[in-house]
Amino acid sequence: MFSLEKRLKVRLLLGMLLVGLVLGLVVRMQVHRQQGDMLDYQLEQVARALILSDLQGTRQTWDDDPALHLDVQVWDAVGSLLYRSSEQIDVDLDTPPGLSLVRSGHQADAVTLKVFTISNGQRTVQVMHAKSLRDELRWNAVLEVLLPSMLVVLVGALLVNFTLRRGLAPIRQLDEELSRRDASSLAPLEIPEAPTELASVVDTLNRLLQQLDASLQAHKRFIANAAHELRTPITAISLEVDNLLCSQDPAQMRQAASRLKLGAQRSQHLLQQMLTLARLEARAKPRPSVVVDLQSLAQDAMVGLSTLASQRGIEFALDTHGVTVVQGDPDDMRLLLDNLLGNALKFSPPDAVVEVNLRGDEQGVTLLVRDHGPGIAPELRARMLLPFVRVNAAVDGAGLGLAIVLEVVQKHGASLVLEDPASGPGLLVRVVCPAQMSASKG
Repeated sequence: MFSLEKRLKVRLLLGMLLVGLVLGLVVRMQVHRQQGDMLDYQLEQVARALILSDLQGTRQTWDDDPALHLDVQVWDAVGSLLYRSSEQIDVDLDTPPGLSLVRSGHQADAVTLKVFTISNGQRTVQVMHAKSLRDELRWNAVLEVLLPSMLVVLVGALLVNFTLRRGLAPIRQLDEELSRRDASSLAPLEIPEAPTELASVVDTLNRLLQQLDASLQAHKRFIANAAHELRTPITAISLEVDNLLCSQDPAQMRQAASRLKLGAQRSQHLLQQMLTLARLEARAKPRPSVVVDLQSLAQDAMVGLSTLASQRGIEFALDTHGVTVVQGDPDDMRLLLDNLLGNALKFSPPDAVVEVNLRGDEQGVTLLVRDHGPGIAPELRARMLLPFVRVNAAVDGAGLGLAIVLEVVQKHGASLVLEDPASGPGLLVRVVCPAQMSASKG
């Protein structure tokens, strides 16, 4: 874990320090070069002026300014010293023409001088600066330039610190806002001064909070509805147990036991459907897809429901066209078919036909299940896909079948539509498995 603010500050300040160092090196090089050129030019100009001047009338006018503190030696044509500005200097006549570095005298601590030598055949003039004086003048000039530059860098560093602190204030505000919340605080976040980049993060968090709140509310409703749905069969089972305990008539006891068994079966079916829906919703990642033959699964589902269908005089009719093979989870697809056929069987009148149609084409595989029951009004169809919603309370069931079907459809990237049949009463359920789910048979 690291602090973004500290990391940005360190990197920016190190960058500014590097810029300051580079700036210092460049300034030092430029000032040294320009200062040296200026002092060399000064030596040359004074030397050229003195070689033609009358030494008797010459006065030193440069001692008041350290930058103009020059020492001069003048020699005649035979090598005799005509003039020396200071007895402290001791430079031989044999210095090369132009600029050169020489030592004043031969002692170990002799001063190094920068000398400009010029000769016209009759006179030789040597004009010189102490090298230490030149270095001092250079460094003074460097400091005069660098100090304002370093001050600018320092002000820049303070501005960086202030700007980063102000710029990252919305992030701290977001952190404080989140730290004050608990698991039940799912209201949208409000960061009034959030920049565009952070505003998008806040919007995403708000969408997630909204989805989480909706999911929690749905689970609360699910638990409440589940408790309500379970209460009825459990109450009935309890009453039948009391009847068994109180009854002495074998016939009445058999009837009570039969009703008790039916109540237990209803409770078991309800619990099984609740667990199935919970398992589907809790699955974070889809299971590996395999080749699934919807025709074979539909036939198996019909066989499984054949006993119940025959008791009510209802028949299944299966019609297929094209390739009906898809990629998916076979257990989930069997759940889908069991619930669709079970619902159609439950709401169909006696002696009716439940029609199942499978057709495959380049768009994918389409499953159609049509019953001849009362159907569902268009304005109620979206609500019927929610858990524990039933179109007819008189019909046995908990209202979980279509919710399970919808969950399977969504897990497989398919689509589910409830429609009116082309003719006659009933409900037509259309499940479309898109082309990416299709697989060539074999």
